[in-house]
Amino acid sequence: MEQIVRTLQDILVRAIPTILLVIALHWYLKKVLIQPMQRVLAERRKRTEGAVEAAESAVAQAVGKMAAYERALAEARAGIYAGQEENRRRLGAEQAATVEAARSKAATLLAGARAEIAAEAETARAGLAAESDRLADRIAEAVLAGRN
Repeated sequence: MEQIVRTLQDILVRAIPTILLVIALHWYLKKVLIQPMQRVLAERRKRTEGAVEAAESAVAQAVGKMAAYERALAEARAGIYAGQEENRRRLGAEQAATVEAARSKAATLLAGARAEIAAEAETARAGLAAESDRLADRIAEAVLAGRN
C-alpha cells in the first residue's frame, strides 16, 4: 500500500508542471483569444440591435407617413367629389333654366302661332262666308235663270 501511495505521489509531483502549464494556457487563451472574441461579439450584438431598432423606427415613421398620405388623399378625393357634385348641381340648374327658357319660348311661339292660325282661320271663315254668299247668289241666279 505504501508503494501505491509513493507511486501516486510521484505521479502527482510529475503532473504539477503539466497542471500549471494547463492553467497558464487556460489563462493565456482566455486573455488573448476568448475575451477579445467576446468583446467583438458583444459589439456586433449591440450594432445589430441598434440596426434593428433603427429599422423599426424607420418602419414606424413610414407607417405614420403612409397614414398621413392616405388621409390627405382621402381629403383630396372628398374635395374633388364635392367639386364634382357642385358642378353637377350647377349644370343641372343651368340645364333646368335652359329647358324652362326653351319651354317659355316655345309657349310664346305656340301662342303666336295659335293667334296667327286663329286670325287666318277667321280670315278664311270671312272669305268663305263671302264666297259662300256669292256662290249662293250665283246658284240662285242659275236656278232662277234655268226656270225662266
